[in-house]
Amino acid sequence: MAASFTGLFPLKDTYKNKWYNFLGENGILPDKVSKTSLVCSAHFDDSFFVMGKGRRLLLKHAIPTKIINRIKCAKQQYSETVTNLPHLKRKHPTLIAIPVSTIDDPDSDLQNIETIDNLSNVQSPSTSTHIIQSQSLTFPPAKRSRQLKLFGSTKHTELSITEKNNIDKSLIKMITADYQPLSIVENVGFLEYTKQLQPLYTPPSRKLLSTKLLPDQYNIIVSKLKSMLNNVNDVSVTTGMWTSDSTKSYITVTCHFIYNDNLYSPVIATREVCDSHTGENIASALSYIFNEWNITHKIVTIVSDSGANIKNAINEHLKKYHHPCVAHTLNLSVNDAINKNTELLQVLKTCRAIVGHFKHSISATEKLREFQKQMGLPELKVKQDVSTRWNSCLIMIERLIEIKNPISAAMSSLRRAPNFLTATEWDLIADCAPILKPFEHMTSELSGEKYPTLSLVIPLIRGLQYTVKNIKPDTHAGILLQNTLLDVVARRLGSLEKNSIVAKSTFLDPRLKKTAFGLADNAGNTEKWIIEELTSNIHINNDRDDENIRNNISETPSSPIVTRESSNSLWEHFDSKLSQ
Repeated sequence: MAASFTGLFPLKDTYKNKWYNFLGENGILPDKVSKTSLVCSAHFDDSFFVMGKGRRLLLKHAIPTKIINRIKCAKQQYSETVTNLPHLKRKHPTLIAIPVSTIDDPDSDLQNIETIDNLSNVQSPSTSTHIIQSQSLTFPPAKRSRQLKLFGSTKHTELSITEKNNIDKSLIKMITADYQPLSIVENVGFLEYTKQLQPLYTPPSRKLLSTKLLPDQYNIIVSKLKSMLNNVNDVSVTTGMWTSDSTKSYITVTCHFIYNDNLYSPVIATREVCDSHTGENIASALSYIFNEWNITHKIVTIVSDSGANIKNAINEHLKKYHHPCVAHTLNLSVNDAINKNTELLQVLKTCRAIVGHFKHSISATEKLREFQKQMGLPELKVKQDVSTRWNSCLIMIERLIEIKNPISAAMSSLRRAPNFLTATEWDLIADCAPILKPFEHMTSELSGEKYPTLSLVIPLIRGLQYTVKNIKPDTHAGILLQNTLLDVVARRLGSLEKNSIVAKSTFLDPRLKKTAFGLADNAGNTEKWIIEELTSNIHINNDRDDENIRNNISETPSSPIVTRESSNSLWEHFDSKLSQ
């Protein structure tokens, strides 16, 4: 039985001082006492207890007075019968030891019991129970005498296995989701941050992460993903090759499938390709990945760029249907049109020189910021373009147009500055930016990850052509850019309306159907392809049933008009056709 403190200590000083004195006699400082501390009831005289509801209750004015720190006191306090041994062993193990069996004591083999002198006067009245007669008592080796223990004041000193595993999983998720380096667990700032969040947690080492934790989590996800793919009949694949900063070549494969009415697009592999990039070697790398995931027989289409080697690998070696990446083809179309426009290329070169100067000059950047403050404009920085991304070129000239006034003032106040844009050149980039903008919109539409995009290709191409054609450029460079883009798009992308897979995907989209096609003949041919495929799949032999199916497919219900935010949206052309 234990008696607990009420609050911190008794409120009256008389009782409080006596409690403090008792703690001092037992070697305990008052500041070691917490709200949950307990004192063994053996330290209270019997007069401080009353009976209530079948158990002894401690009175409020009780004061601990019994100090059990000698064998003599223990012998006087407790009966020498064996029935008192559990309390002595549990509460006061270093104060008294009586020879008993140690079979059930797991620590008995770890202690060195020494025999001391016999105690001759250890007897009690004769009873029928087991009574300890005069015999020698054995004691454990001399240890530091234990003081009065305040039960309940022990703090939690370590995390449970479950708690530690949960934190480790969150760490792995952070590293993989945010593309953090494994060396983050060795960073001083990160370690200090984790100690502030959870002092009991020690992050795993970099070696443990790479050899144990990450592989284990990867295997769990792979197992779940393979289970999902086993229940899927058809998948499509996108793949591409790329080179790392260390000039190593890799191939990445993404698998797209629908599971439980949800679209999934996980990356299933990124493998190094050490051999030359021939069609045969690329096909071998892809085949190994497909067999590893058991999806070779389920692949409907493989999407990649239009490189001759990867097309050869897919068509000739893997014997799969290859579909060119429309976004990549769009990027090539814009690059072709810009490279053929000499006047525009010269102005872009001047723009790059201006942006580069502000990127490398602190004083120029500070001047630009000052003039923006004076004009009450937002503090915007210049944007540098990247040669491999045409849309970065559009972003660069759009930002220059947006900060035209403050950057003009800043350039005029700089002692050393590159050649600035003339009024004609400002008109040129302002004329070309709206022509390039629809291509950026289409790239964004085709980059969706949460919805299928193949059915959108035909209406987006028609909408792109319609939008660009209706723009009225004023400069020669703008007119040339417009005409070149229309020609390149028609040559590279115009044939997709006759592509059976793309056309059937558009026709079967309940939002689009025949309305999305630019030519009625292409829509009619697509309808015939679908009828033939359905007829073949369901094995209809009755001419009457054939006619019913043909009639049902021909009935094209009105499609919902999709509301778009942009005034020059690529969907304006499609929406206008629906409204007619």
